[in-house]
Amino acid sequence: MFNEKFLKILFFVLIVTIGAYYTYPTEMNEIQQTAYLKSYGVTLGLAFGGILIGIALGFFLAFLKFLNVKVLNFIIDEYIDILRGTPIIIQLLIFSVVIFATWSDNFYVAIIALGLNSSAYVAEIVRSGINSVDRGQMEAARAMGLNYYVSMREIVMPQATKNILPALANEFISLFKETSVVGYISVVDITMQSKSLQAVFYNPKPILFTGLVYYVSIKFFALLVRLLEKRLNRHD
Repeated sequence: MFNEKFLKILFFVLIVTIGAYYTYPTEMNEIQQTAYLKSYGVTLGLAFGGILIGIALGFFLAFLKFLNVKVLNFIIDEYIDILRGTPIIIQLLIFSVVIFATWSDNFYVAIIALGLNSSAYVAEIVRSGINSVDRGQMEAARAMGLNYYVSMREIVMPQATKNILPALANEFISLFKETSVVGYISVVDITMQSKSLQAVFYNPKPILFTGLVYYVSIKFFALLVRLLEKRLNRHD
C-alpha cells in the first residue's frame, strides 16, 4: 500500500515538474503573469459561486419533489430535463444575450447560468441520496408525531449525507471544468486568458500550461473528496 501511494505521488510530481518545465510560457512579463493569476481567480470564483447556487437551489428542488405535489413535480422535472438536456454553452449564451442582455458584467451572468445548470444535477443527487434511506425511517418519524420538515432534517438527512456529500464534491469538480466555456460570453477565465496569450506569443505553451493547471487543481479537489469519503466511512 505504501509503495503504491509513493509511486502515485512520484508519478504526479514527475508529470507536474516535466509539464511545467516544458509548457510554462516564459515569455510572460509581470503584467501578463498578474493577469493570468487573476484569470485563475475568476475560474475559482465561477466554480465556487456556481456550486453555492447549485447546492442551495438543488436541495430546495429535491425537498419540494418529496412533497409529492403532481403539478409541482412536473414543473421541477421539466426544469431538470431542460437544463440537463441542453449544452451549457447554449445556456450561457441565452442568459447573456437574452435574459440578462442589459447587464454589463457577464461574470455574474456566468455564475447564475452555471449555478442553475448545476442545480439540476444537485437536485438529482439529493433525491437519490434521500431515496437511499429506508422509507421506514420517514414513516416511523411521522408516526412519532414529527412533521415532514423535522423528520427530513433530524432523521433522513443525517443518514443520506454520507451518499450526498461525495457526489456533491464530484459535481463541484465537474463544474470547475465546465467554467472553461465562459469565454464564449467574454468572461476572461484562465482558458480565455491562455488563448489570448497563445495569440500573442504564437505558440501553444500557454494553452498546454493551462491544461496542467486544470490537472493539478482537479487532483487537489479529488484528494479532498477522498479524504471526505474516508472521514464519512470511518465508523462503518
